[in-house]
Amino acid sequence: MENNRASVSFIIVCYQSAIALKTLLLSIPKEYEVILVDNSQDKKTEEIANIYDCILITNKKNIGFGAASNIGARAANGDFLFFINPDSSLNPESVEELLKAAKSYPNASGFNPKICDQSGKQNFKRRSVLLSKSEWMSKKNPIADKEVSILSGAAIFIKKDLFFRVSGFDEKIFLYHEDDDLAIRLRKEVGPLMYINNSVVTHVGGGSSSRNTTIASLKGYHMGKSRVYAQAKHKIKGVNLRNIFLASLQLISPEMIFSARKRAKYIAFFKGVIEQIFFKTKVD
Repeated sequence: MENNRASVSFIIVCYQSAIALKTLLLSIPKEYEVILVDNSQDKKTEEIANIYDCILITNKKNIGFGAASNIGARAANGDFLFFINPDSSLNPESVEELLKAAKSYPNASGFNPKICDQSGKQNFKRRSVLLSKSEWMSKKNPIADKEVSILSGAAIFIKKDLFFRVSGFDEKIFLYHEDDDLAIRLRKEVGPLMYINNSVVTHVGGGSSSRNTTIASLKGYHMGKSRVYAQAKHKIKGVNLRNIFLASLQLISPEMIFSARKRAKYIAFFKGVIEQIFFKTKVD
């Protein structure tokens, strides 16, 4: 066993994630430092942190994913940070493969493992609303290590000093697209992004928080705000018109009639888009 196992810190941002957390924590070897940053003041998360010997940081209010991730990163003792969603689990050699990759690709700035759903189907992130179409990757899933143009925020592995070199996550992005923004800045300012095929993470998806209309509304609102803010930050053309069009299209979707969750999400998305356009969060 290599001595550098202890140099990895897991950063897990939680929001009513107690049920999902258990599976992930059971899959992380005890040698690794695990930091839970709870945005929901959930007593169950506190109980789980005690049972699984995690460092727990409880925020007094929901400060968003990026800001919470930065808090976790500042508290980390590891040389490497592994940001991972609560509704995930690791294959036994996942982290070792990423540590090997960091040595094999010393110029790389950030890494994604192979991310699969519960059935084993790969979920490869090939594009982003913050990238031009010319930067989108092939629809064909990679079968070996590969340089990529974007990273999935479900599981990001990065050397801590590189994370802070680009000032971490943009805390003006409360939720959604903060991973894309970070990945683009890493690629432009530090070095290539890499996909690592032999490191495997299972991501359930949708289990990071409770599934109800309140959460759907929260996510929809911040998805709308973040989309407009991040696209403006990365100088995507026609930001306002394209997002007003998308938000309006969702409002006339049949899902508005048949799904209370979708209805809550789409209405909140429209509100977030409009608020960001007319009452802008300043873009640096």
